[in-house]
This record gives sequence, structure tokens and C-alpha cells, in this order.
Amino acid sequence: MRSLPATLPILFVCEISFLLGHGLIMTLLGVRMSLEGFPSQMAGFLMSSFSFGFVIGSYWLEKRIRAVGHIRVFAACAATLAVTAMLHGLWVNPWAWLVWRVFGGGATAGLLMVMESWVSGESSNDNRGKVLGWYLVCSTLSLAGGQWLLNIADPATMVLFSVAGMLFAMSLVPLSIHRIHGPKAAQELKPQKIKVRELFRRAPVGLVGAFTAGLMVQAFFAMTPYYGQEIGLSTAQTAQFMAITTLVALFAQWGLGRLSDRIDRRKVILAMAAIMAVSGAFISVAAKVDYLMLLLVASFHTAMLHTLYSLSLAHTNDWLEPEEIVAANGKLMMAYGVGSIVGPFGASLVMQLIGPDGLWFFLGAVALTLAGFISLRLFIRRGAIKEVEQEPFVAMPVLETQHYMNELDPRHDPVQFELDLQGESLSDEDRYPREQAESEHEPTTTAA
Repeated sequence: MRSLPATLPILFVCEISFLLGHGLIMTLLGVRMSLEGFPSQMAGFLMSSFSFGFVIGSYWLEKRIRAVGHIRVFAACAATLAVTAMLHGLWVNPWAWLVWRVFGGGATAGLLMVMESWVSGESSNDNRGKVLGWYLVCSTLSLAGGQWLLNIADPATMVLFSVAGMLFAMSLVPLSIHRIHGPKAAQELKPQKIKVRELFRRAPVGLVGAFTAGLMVQAFFAMTPYYGQEIGLSTAQTAQFMAITTLVALFAQWGLGRLSDRIDRRKVILAMAAIMAVSGAFISVAAKVDYLMLLLVASFHTAMLHTLYSLSLAHTNDWLEPEEIVAANGKLMMAYGVGSIVGPFGASLVMQLIGPDGLWFFLGAVALTLAGFISLRLFIRRGAIKEVEQEPFVAMPVLETQHYMNELDPRHDPVQFELDLQGESLSDEDRYPREQAESEHEPTTTAA
């Protein structure tokens, strides 16, 4: 990390502490809900409430960042997460947990926005690929490491909720004890708006793939710990299962990404959807045979699952102009967010009807539907589909949001998310002095 900007190692330490706590609390809640006898329908509803809070927080807290700065919002969100984590253990009630999950989702969105916008602002054309690589490794390993922490204490006690709260609180310490200056990169591209209808017309597989990714990823994270407890896995096995099936994404993204650089990404996504549909049907059978067989088949499934959003994003960007990427990625995140609200509750309903195996039938059915949609686009409407020159694939973190990760994409210049990191809001004149001065004298500007 010595070649990176000085602030980034500090931010990565914050990221590691936060995602260790996030990985722990997500798995712990699923296990604890099973131990408390919560019905699967209520479990899915609780996890969907987290996604609802996340979507609301993504937009409300962005305005607060602009008003008071990164560090204050980070502090407020870390404190909120620490409090809500411990409240889960102090008051075990599904309706109380519903409230805590909404606040937890909003606070998680705030922390990710602060980190991602800050990291993207510190990147340049020379180091953007390296920065994204470090971010990907730290996020994936920390998220998986949080699953292993489930083994350090009995999930039926208050201890693990306290550990998660301490990790969230500790994520604030590196920012609090260092004097950090914000990114100073200048804005180089003017973002252009793009409507959802136009985005669907140009890259329907990308938009539908993003929605499907939210549907499946959040259903997996929300309901798999509950599933593990229901089929008789020990706490250690559940933690191991979640950690390994998350880690495979770190390797799958690079392999599938390289493959998608050589052939049509839609065909790669189609193959991934087919593998998920088939593996989803066989995971329940594998669980009855042996734990290792379950782990192996599930790893094939999650390798595709955790890579789906990255490939959908890459495919969409292939069909856009650089100026449209920021707006289009926001639309993809909205599709992902809607899917993340629907997914856990939908999976819980299927589990309520047919038992724990309903989780994999739900994921398999969603993947099969995606495969059918892509097949329709590729083969039935073949003559109406144009070929496009594909840009190199860029791997993305396995997180709930990549709100500003497009700015780290080495394929195009960054669009600066300009905020005053010292806590003062910027006026329009302070933010865009050059553009305003030019607009007063010239009707148009020409890039050098």
C-alpha cells in the first residue's frame, strides 16, 4: 500500500473493521432468528427491512454528506450501527428488530457512501486499477472474516452482538485520530442523464441482471444462515459455509471477467444463470448427502451469484458513453435496491411453503427466469441485436452498493464527487467556479 495516497490505508483499516462487524451481524441475525423460533416469513421480512433502510439511507444521507461532510456522517452512522447491533441482543423481539434493521440499513448505506466516494476521489488515472484491487481484496476478505467470528461465542447470548457493536465503533477510530485532507481531483466529465426506458432499450440484460443480482444476493445473505440452522448445521459449520461461499467470489470475478472480455458478456451471464438454476436444484440433494458436498455445490452457485452484478454493470457500460455512466449506474443501483427489498421476503415465503429447501428453489427459479430472458434476447431477437466493442472487465466488491465505484473504473476518467471533507458545505460558486466563469462568456466549452 506504500504506493497509494496516504489517506487510503487509513480508510482501508476503517473498512476492515466495519465489514468484519457487518459480516458478523448479518450471519448472526439469521442464526439467532432460527434459535428464537422466528418463522421464515418474519425472518425474510426483517432482512427486507434492512434493504428498505439501505435504499432510503442511500439518498437521504448523500444530502447530509454534502451538508456536514464525510467524517461527521461516518461518525453518526458508525455510532448508529454500534447501538442497533447491541439493541438486537438486549431486546429480542421481531417487531423491535424490524426497527433496528431499518436504521441499520440506512447507517450501512451511509458508511459505504463515505468510504467509496472518498476512495474514488483519491484515485487517479495512474492508480485507479490498483486502488480498486485493494478495495476488492479488503472488502471480500473482511466480509468473509466476519462470518468466522460467529465461532468465538454462543450465538444465543449477548456476546456476539456486543462484538459486532465494538467493531462498528472501532471503525471510527482511524478517522478520528488522523488529520485527513480530502481528494482534490478536478471534475473532468459532465454527467448526462439517462432514462430507465432508454437504458433498458440499450442494455436490457444489464438492467434486468442488476435487479436479479439484488434479488438473489440479498436473499442468500438474509436466509442462508437461517437455512443452515434449520437443516441442522452447527454454528461453526454455518459460519464456515458463509465464509467460503463468499470468498469464492474473489476468484470467480477475475476468471469470469477475463472470459467475458473475449466473448459476448450476455452469453457469459446466460451460462452463469444456467449454472445457478441447475445448482439450485441440486443443492438440496447435496445437503442430504454430505456437508462437504453441500459446500461444493453451493460454491459453484455463489461464484456465479456474487459475480452477476459486476458483469451486468460491465455489460451496461459497454453500451454507454462515458458521460452517461454515472447516471446509468445510479439506475442500476436502484434496480439492485428494489431487488434486494423483494428478494429476502420472497425467499422466506417459499421457505414457509415448502421448508428450508425453498431458499434454493427460489434462487434457482430466479436464475432460470433470467436465463430465459437472455435467451429471448440472444436467439429469438438475434437480428435486432447489434454487436458492440467490449471494454475490459473490472471486478467489483461483494457489497450491497457500489454507489461510486464507477469512478474507480480504469476504463474512463473519474467524475469527482465533490465534498468538503473538513465538514463545511460548498456553495455552487465554490464547487464549479470554472464552469460558471466559462458559461458567462462562452456558449460552449471545448476540452483541451
